Amino acid sequence: MANILSGFTTIPFGVLVVIFIAYFQMPVNDALFAMLDSSAYILYGAGMILSWWFNRSRVFFITMLLALSQYALSGTAAADTGIAALPAVLYPVLCTLLPMNIFVFSLLKERGIFNTWGLGRFAIILFQVFYVAMAITANDSTMLSFFHKEFLAEDLSCITKIPQVALLAYAAAFLLLFIRQLKTRSRLDRTFAAVLVSTMLGLQWQAEPLALPVFFAAAGIMLIIAVIQDSYSMAYLDELTGLPARRALKEELMKLRGEYTIAMVDIDFFKKFNDTYGHDTGDDVLCLVATVLRKVTGGGKAFRYGGEEFTIVFPHTPLADALPHLEKLREAIEKTPYAYRGKRAHKTKKKATKKLFVTISIGAAERSEKHAETHEVIKAADTALYRAKKKGRNCVSK
Repeated sequence: MANILSGFTTIPFGVLVVIFIAYFQMPVNDALFAMLDSSAYILYGAGMILSWWFNRSRVFFITMLLALSQYALSGTAAADTGIAALPAVLYPVLCTLLPMNIFVFSLLKERGIFNTWGLGRFAIILFQVFYVAMAITANDSTMLSFFHKEFLAEDLSCITKIPQVALLAYAAAFLLLFIRQLKTRSRLDRTFAAVLVSTMLGLQWQAEPLALPVFFAAAGIMLIIAVIQDSYSMAYLDELTGLPARRALKEELMKLRGEYTIAMVDIDFFKKFNDTYGHDTGDDVLCLVATVLRKVTGGGKAFRYGGEEFTIVFPHTPLADALPHLEKLREAIEKTPYAYRGKRAHKTKKKATKKLFVTISIGAAERSEKHAETHEVIKAADTALYRAKKKGRNCVSK
């Protein structure tokens, strides 16, 4: 339940709520429409440049789809093509294709934009454009009949103008993205789910002048924020454990003033563990340890230092006050098992499972007259860690 609630209290859904409320407060006039319409395309352009710069191809192509969809349903497209009914013809088509495309592109791996992989993704979009254009040019309604199919006996036109097949596409795409997000806890998956909701609201009220530019632009804003957040995570968070990385630690150390304690943490016999059970299991154990370290009490903050080493910083905390919290961490890790699934047994044909336990050694030091600078405190903590290992490991030393 907590995972479900966290999915709906993130920045993308927060943006959506703000835009939803603001939409009903906006005065409808031509000047505002022109400004919002132009601003939406500027946002799409900025989002595509940003996603290209940070190699976020999924965001790039989904942003492109937003821009193309808004244009196709606008009066500008009708004027450019000379087909006055173009928005009406394309409406059921885009209502169905947009959620399907958002879901499909959200699944693809980040393999670049202007390369062979990217050209294949451009081709997917161009094929759809070509197919729909051919159907409209040939005036062949059978080519687009799928988008008008009704699966329910009830008439939903009094509730929504979105066709039934499109409603199914939206429901399926949102459900699948939501399930995947619960497993991966991916920030981008949460964003794509919010984008689905935002575009659906825009299409629901498409007949109103401000709906498309407002809700499609909101989707563009969410995607831009997601790229920025993702780039921040790459720079400051460790990819494997999710803990703040060495760069974040460096900046944290620069903020320290007055009393503070730094602890260096090392997983005991980790190399031997890796050699015995494999690097994949070793990675899982690193994540397990990081999960426990993340819960450090006493105002401490854990960082991935490198390899099997971690650092815990206690700002404004003397060593004597930090030691009980470090001892609590050591005990928690000692008692936390890792379920290792070995090779399949011949008789049962099931993977044999056994519990593995790891321990940590901790060295801690505080700022003092002898160790006035942060690098000196870290060095003192490293020395204390060496003493902990000499004592037999699985202990805290100062």
